Amino acid sequence: VATDVAARGLDLPDVSHVINYDVPFRGDLYIHRVGRTGRAGQKGIAVNLVESHDETNLKRIEHHMGQTLPVLKMKGLSPKGKNNKLKSKKKTETRYISKKDRE
Repeated sequence: VATDVAARGLDLPDVSHVINYDVPFRGDLYIHRVGRTGRAGQKGIAVNLVESHDETNLKRIEHHMGQTLPVLKMKGLSPKGKNNKLKSKKKTETRYISKKDRE
């Protein structure tokens, strides 16, 4: 488990999976996150947990990559409300750290 700060500059051997609980809001952040897996010619898997409010970010990522990511809808895991994600300061702090990383 890591933030976007850990997405760059770390060489973590044998990472087989990256699971994005929060979809990054920029394509380059996504590339750096999923780049922790499949290094040095190894295969890796990236899984994105996407809710309806993440659609814009997902489209930005796909545009940045120049491809559409495959979608697998999982029965029984649909959100019950329009935006049932809990709001917290942590998301704001994560985005702030990510913006600071650009500077």
